[in-house]
Amino acid sequence: MELVAIIIALIVPIGVAVWTVRSSAKDTANQIAALEESTTKQIESIKELARLQMDASIKQVELEIEKNLFLAKQAQQEWKGIEEINNSGMAHMVEFKNLRMQQFREQKPERDYHLYSEFIKDLKVIKNGLEVSKKNLC
Repeated sequence: MELVAIIIALIVPIGVAVWTVRSSAKDTANQIAALEESTTKQIESIKELARLQMDASIKQVELEIEKNLFLAKQAQQEWKGIEEINNSGMAHMVEFKNLRMQQFREQKPERDYHLYSEFIKDLKVIKNGLEVSKKNLC
């Protein structure tokens, strides 16, 4: 009987130790899996943030391009208008040239209005694109 008690006394701690090791290994495996999943989610979030930052940078560049296209169109209008006056058949007549230059200057607000209207349309397109991107985030 004592022998049985000794064997049981030896087997029980060994059984508890085996159970503890296996349970601990499962817990550790679960913790590692959860950590890997969390890390994967964080990496995906960082990638999405990087994509959003690139989109924002692209939109800023598009805006800068539109602004410079506007200024280029404005300068081209001025240049062509003055060139047209200077190359006209009556450009040698100072009074005619001054009168045409005065008319050209007086028409500048109208020309600018049309350019600004085009620029506003382009900005609205960019704004709509940003609003769509914002809705896609939510």
